[in-house]
Amino acid sequence: MRWPNDDAASLKAFYGDPAKGEPGQRLVPVVPPFRMTYEGKPIKSIMFHKKAAPALKAALDEIWEHYGRDQSKIDAISVSKYSGAYNPRLIRGSRTKWSNHAYGAAIDFDAEHNGFNTGHGIMPQPVVDAFKRQGALWGGDYRGRTDPMHFEFCSRGAAPLGFIDPPQMDGDSDVGGDEVDDIPPDAAPESSLLKIIKSKIAWASSALGGLSITSVMGFLTDWRVVAVIVAGLLVAYIIYERSRKP
Repeated sequence: MRWPNDDAASLKAFYGDPAKGEPGQRLVPVVPPFRMTYEGKPIKSIMFHKKAAPALKAALDEIWEHYGRDQSKIDAISVSKYSGAYNPRLIRGSRTKWSNHAYGAAIDFDAEHNGFNTGHGIMPQPVVDAFKRQGALWGGDYRGRTDPMHFEFCSRGAAPLGFIDPPQMDGDSDVGGDEVDDIPPDAAPESSLLKIIKSKIAWASSALGGLSITSVMGFLTDWRVVAVIVAGLLVAYIIYERSRKP
């Protein structure tokens, strides 16, 4: 079995449609082999999608065996701190894309020490390896904004189970972050200032003798440039408006 590609159509076809609550109807309890807590309170099981539950259980079992079935060692690496799994929500900052938590196919550990955008956090390599052997992707591999608490059962590309797919751009954890998934990864984000000053540029172009808006916008590739330009334009506009008053 291959995990679905990390796109809405593939995830929906494999796990069900979050908008219809389908993944939530397909959850099964995964009982961890070691003691785990959520916000300091012990948990009996983790509700996970039935298609990914065996892989989650296998990863947890491998971690337990690797650390000699010693609860004190599991506690020492903080993997016993569960930080969330199924959560029917959109990716933070997105108006269109469901979080992989909404499919019941993602889990977070030790959010306190593996926060959003903290590189690899302190997630132990044996834990990462155990999940990757089950074909999971790790948030610590994301380009740019990392999410080291986060593991998800999906793929990117056609790599078979157990191979590492290209990392994604944005985090998807239950805790923190301001993920924006609707902006192309390599696109220079258009500042909201640009939208505000486009009309002012049009006014300024006429006031300055027909200066092309296109030529002006060509310089607006950095927010600091935008800030300087808009400040100058607003000052000029205010002076101009005041000069018109009797």
